[in-house]
Amino acid sequence: MATEQRKGVGRKTELDAFIVGAGFAGMHMLYWLRDKLGFSARVYEAADDVGGTWYWNRYPGARCDSESIYYMFPDHFSEEILQEWTWSERYARQPEILRYLQ
Repeated sequence: MATEQRKGVGRKTELDAFIVGAGFAGMHMLYWLRDKLGFSARVYEAADDVGGTWYWNRYPGARCDSESIYYMFPDHFSEEILQEWTWSERYARQPEILRYLQ
């Protein structure tokens, strides 16, 4: 079990896992550890928001090279949420992928 101590707070929090990075993999890991396996877990991200690669890479024309449908988390959300999200393009651009992650 890992122990975390926040600067200036002076208290410790017991966690089963630390996850580094809030991109697709980190968010997927958080979901599985916390929601499926019942572990206490927390994600740590250097950026000001989630997104990983899609947060940092904001250059003109940035887009995925896989079909957008493969960028979804089908086991994380209710059927209602899955039906609400529709990709605007077959190969989504960076801003749309980041919106999906947020």
